[in-house]
Amino acid sequence: MWVEALLLAPLLVAAAPALESRDPGPSPRCPADMRLVTGTHYDEVEHLCIDWRKSVGRCFAYYEQLTVANGPTTSVDVCMDRFEAPNEEGKRPLVMRSLAGAEAFCEERGKRLCSEAEWETACESGDHRPWQYGWKVDKRVCNSDKSWRPFDAAALTAGGETARREVEKLWQGAASGAFAGCVTKDGIHDLMGNVEEWVTSSRRRKHRGALMGGFWAKPWTGCRGTNDAHEPTFVFYEVGFRCCKAPTPSEVEP
Repeated sequence: MWVEALLLAPLLVAAAPALESRDPGPSPRCPADMRLVTGTHYDEVEHLCIDWRKSVGRCFAYYEQLTVANGPTTSVDVCMDRFEAPNEEGKRPLVMRSLAGAEAFCEERGKRLCSEAEWETACESGDHRPWQYGWKVDKRVCNSDKSWRPFDAAALTAGGETARREVEKLWQGAASGAFAGCVTKDGIHDLMGNVEEWVTSSRRRKHRGALMGGFWAKPWTGCRGTNDAHEPTFVFYEVGFRCCKAPTPSEVEP
């Protein structure tokens, strides 16, 4: 049972007060268009659901005082793009890129695709919060409350102008940074909603890439809502990505 898990878990974390969402500004260890994300990532994080919605089979709120974190840990120290690619405030996020296409975009800019652990660490803001902005779904904060629209799979896979028109018909994304409150304490925008983001898998998964953060019609998707169902060749009208890179080493006092 969950209570027994609390008693037996190797780490029991008391939740800190909600962290103010604000941009701390660039770090000297990162390029100006990126922000430094640091922390300890736990492979397994468990929360106590207090608002289960049977209609969609999802939890919409968790108890704010207790978190069970266990499993292998990873020390995260990374520069992360402030916005979804192309990482420009006010621009429309790029979509219809495969995992390889996303990796190529980042590599051309001297960066790489973010890992699953890095993405989750940025999203959880140091207190293991289930959503970038807190402990319960708030559809007003990020672009995640749009209605799902049926799509034409044949049109999307046709390429060229046919695919472009279908994407335009389906598009409900927002310009990067348009939702001012949808930002972490480190200054990372739009991790929740807008477009799903490719990451490289950090755990043993069927594929080497996974999708994070949900999109504009999945308000319940949280920091740990990994979608690992798609092959690396998958492209879709609501799938984007962001880039990461290693920061410069910290200066060490002699």
